[in-house]
Amino acid sequence: MAVAPTTDQAPRRSLAESVRRRRTGAVWEGIVEAVIYATGLLTILLLIGILLLLGQQGLRLFFEMDYPVGRFFTFGNAITENTSDPEKFRFGIMAPLIATGWVTLVTLVIAVPLGLATAVYISEIAPPRVRLYIKSGAELLAGVPTVLFGFVGLFLLVPIVRETFGWGAGGMSGMTAGIVVAFIAVPLIISIADDALQAVPVDFKENAYALGCNQLQAIWFVIMPAAISGITAAVMLGMARAIGETMTVLILGGGNSSIPELPTESMRTMTATIASGFGNASAYSLLRPALFMTGAVLFLITMFTTIIADLVLDRQRKRFSR
Repeated sequence: MAVAPTTDQAPRRSLAESVRRRRTGAVWEGIVEAVIYATGLLTILLLIGILLLLGQQGLRLFFEMDYPVGRFFTFGNAITENTSDPEKFRFGIMAPLIATGWVTLVTLVIAVPLGLATAVYISEIAPPRVRLYIKSGAELLAGVPTVLFGFVGLFLLVPIVRETFGWGAGGMSGMTAGIVVAFIAVPLIISIADDALQAVPVDFKENAYALGCNQLQAIWFVIMPAAISGITAAVMLGMARAIGETMTVLILGGGNSSIPELPTESMRTMTATIASGFGNASAYSLLRPALFMTGAVLFLITMFTTIIADLVLDRQRKRFSR
């Protein structure tokens, strides 16, 4: 016959069960923390590994194949022909670097005003329902594969540019590519700039209105200066997005490998040069390490741009303790 537990045994069992649960919870918590830590460490190691791989393969161009360093950085063309003779190889990073700069400049001229104006509108002016629609639309636009933007630009924008302005190679130019890339960068600028504007304390806005500012004055003289760090980060990340874009500029840039003097000319950016040339690059030619070296330079430019943007954004967070 079972004996009912005494009044002293029940609290002891309850205490033991509580201790057991806490130990189990602590174990799972430690496992989760270890996984998160390992994931963060893996990300850093991956970035370092990519840079080392690009550097290792790219530096072969100079140390093993005797291609002059100065010629690589100053030659005014980027012809992607397979050859193992350093005297016949005609490749320099100057042309794709300048082309990347032109496309990025056109992108920023269009994307920054459009993105910041939209961010200010949804953050400070738009009703909640309109804000939700625009924010959701921007996030949806950010998820569209960029190659589709290239197709849309090829069939809609290129004919207009060709018939109206005659830019580039049949309407394909750095200007055409930059216009389309701008709409790829806009969602990123909207999202980060909106977060920065939302981080400005309500007290700043209320004090501005109390001093007699209207809504436009409060936005221009108080809210935007207070969020300038986050806005700067949004612009720089949009610039990094434009620098790293590949398929759109490959489709719409025109493909000219020489140095472009104007954005209206046909050109080929660093990413487009790598994408167009790597498929045919022989393992024994100078072209493959040259493209790896181009990728290393592109990686460093993008990395430093992103790091600076993150530092500026971190300054915004610390400024308002959020």
